[in-house]
Amino acid sequence: MGKRRDWLLSHRDYFIEFLRVYLGGVLIYKGVFFLRDIEHLLGMIQLANEPYINLALAHYIVFTHLIGGFFLMLGFLTRVVIATQIPILMGAVFVVHIQEGEFGDNSSLEFAMMVLLMLVVFLVYGSGRLSVDHYLETSRPT
Repeated sequence: MGKRRDWLLSHRDYFIEFLRVYLGGVLIYKGVFFLRDIEHLLGMIQLANEPYINLALAHYIVFTHLIGGFFLMLGFLTRVVIATQIPILMGAVFVVHIQEGEFGDNSSLEFAMMVLLMLVVFLVYGSGRLSVDHYLETSRPT
């Protein structure tokens, strides 16, 4: 029992690393979902009467989720990636899902809020030990 406890204590950051990889996968999934059903995404954002602005924003969201999710899974440029994701999730929470209501038929307010919270946690925490960022920092010649 002592060996297992010692291992868990010395590797406890692996669990938060797993959450980072999971969060990256969730962002990739949403990016693929929006890419396959761009009309659904366009129906949700409708910020301007100009359709080209909505289309550009939709492409930004898809690209940012796909590339950002992949980079987040690797732990590469983690804080930069998160800085591009937070405005999207804030828009999802405070613009899109609040209008639908807390208990709407297709509401995913709680999920968007959880993803936003996890992004803020990793913005503070960083990428961790099992990441490209950590490897690049520790492999620099001094």
